[in-house]
Amino acid sequence: MIRWKLSALALLVLGGLTLTACSSSQDKARAIREHAEATAPKPLVITKPNKDIKVGETTLLHDQNGDAIVVPLTNETDKPMYSVPILVDLKDAKGKIVYKNDTAGLDYALNHVAVIKPHETFYWVNDQLTAQGKTAKIEVGDPESKPPPGAVPQYTVTEPRFGNDFSGVKVSGTVRTDSKVDQSHLILFAVARQGNQIVAAGRGQIKKLKHGAKPAPYVIYFIGNPTGSDVTIQAPPTTYEGIGELGAPPATAGTQ
Repeated sequence: MIRWKLSALALLVLGGLTLTACSSSQDKARAIREHAEATAPKPLVITKPNKDIKVGETTLLHDQNGDAIVVPLTNETDKPMYSVPILVDLKDAKGKIVYKNDTAGLDYALNHVAVIKPHETFYWVNDQLTAQGKTAKIEVGDPESKPPPGAVPQYTVTEPRFGNDFSGVKVSGTVRTDSKVDQSHLILFAVARQGNQIVAAGRGQIKKLKHGAKPAPYVIYFIGNPTGSDVTIQAPPTTYEGIGELGAPPATAGTQ
């Protein structure tokens, strides 16, 4: 009897230890899961429309290389706006949504404008549409970043030169920084016009633009045909002294 009681007590103790261990493992797993959910990229949501940005007439473009949209955005204030979010609902002829650019983890420049200067009209281009639409609903939100402590970085974009290769019509040139702030992931937005009509648009990227280095080359391909058109290139700075790169993912601390 005594031996039996001791065995039962031992089993109860061991069982308690096992339950404690299981509970600890479950708590740890739950904490890891909750942390992953909290830090995972989330779809872009605009809760408040930007009343200081005027949205102009959008242009939808299509050719054998894909689809693009051009949205004119005018800053009607005397101050620059930084990290301005823009959402697109692309609809087919029946009004069904066939594309949205709110996807979690989407490239920053496909649903944001890094900066819009005072009274500037910026022609935002998304040349990564995954469907051909007939109409588009546009939403613009309030700036997501505060003004940086320093001046807006300046640089010079050379006049685009037309060319052609197996990928189609392109323009090329160079960008030279006139600022001491190095740029990362600088996106160039190009719009081609014939008269008042936008006939083609595209984007290019310079991964690094360093102060004191040689001018960096750019190449931009188009959706639509820019041949014989007037091409305008806009390249809003993405990196600022004191706040770093707009749209860059936050650094994560190591886990213990």
